[in-house]
Amino acid sequence: MNIRFGIYDIFSRIVPGLFYIFVFTELTLSLKWLTIDWKTVDWEIISKFSFSISLGLLLAAYIVGTAMDRFGSAWHTFFKKRGMSNRILDEFKEIHKDEWQIEFEDKDWSVLRTYLYIHNPNVADDIDRNNALCIMLRNVSLGLVILAASIVLQFANTLNWGLIALAIFILFLSYQVAIQARTLRGWFYTGIYEAIVAYRLNIEERVKPVKRKKSTK
Repeated sequence: MNIRFGIYDIFSRIVPGLFYIFVFTELTLSLKWLTIDWKTVDWEIISKFSFSISLGLLLAAYIVGTAMDRFGSAWHTFFKKRGMSNRILDEFKEIHKDEWQIEFEDKDWSVLRTYLYIHNPNVADDIDRNNALCIMLRNVSLGLVILAASIVLQFANTLNWGLIALAIFILFLSYQVAIQARTLRGWFYTGIYEAIVAYRLNIEERVKPVKRKKSTK
């Protein structure tokens, strides 16, 4: 059985999953559902099984990241603009209306991406990186909100106003991350449309050497 993990899996599943595991651990500690006494941890046993633990953690991160992506996508609807793919395609058609007659619709983006994977997987991977980063950031944004909630719970127990300032900063960071995720999603659509049009370019007709007049003595 051939199992492959690519850049897409790492950024869109494993990295968000690791962050969610950290955030949920902080939340359970804040709720006092879990207590960890670091003095009782046997680090020698952990070091002996470090590879197995790391492998298990990565697998758990992939599962958590996959399971939580639906919630991350729902959270991101508060930030992304409706009809983004259609708006970007309309702008793209307007820019190139004097050069190309573009008849595909925004709903065809997944088919166009498949076309790119068939003809040039490297180009498709480069474009898909923006989508993977978008998925990662929208999940990180949601994770930051959960982290801020756990910090507020810690404030309720300690009445340390510095924690409130930290929670506000984390919420601000969550907003900025969500906006960047929206930007990357737009770059993803634009990259697909540009690559499809690029396949129609005849470089020899568009880029020609300048013909210079021969100098006469």
